[in-house]
Amino acid sequence: MQQQPAAGSCHYRYLKGEPLEDPKCTPGAILPAVTQANLKSTICRKGGYTSRIRPSTSVTGKLGRRRS
Repeated sequence: MQQQPAAGSCHYRYLKGEPLEDPKCTPGAILPAVTQANLKSTICRKGGYTSRIRPSTSVTGKLGRRRS
């Protein structure tokens, strides 16, 4: 599992009065295999993308319970 930012360490920033996410806390994990050149065969592929890379519910469930 990727190291998460410490609680309370992420802050909004503003551009022209609009809130933007903290770049140190987003986008989360990065998959180097996904590039602009291969979006059609990775992210935009038929059959979906996230189901292929998302952790199982046994992992995400534990994370959710830990945060509660």
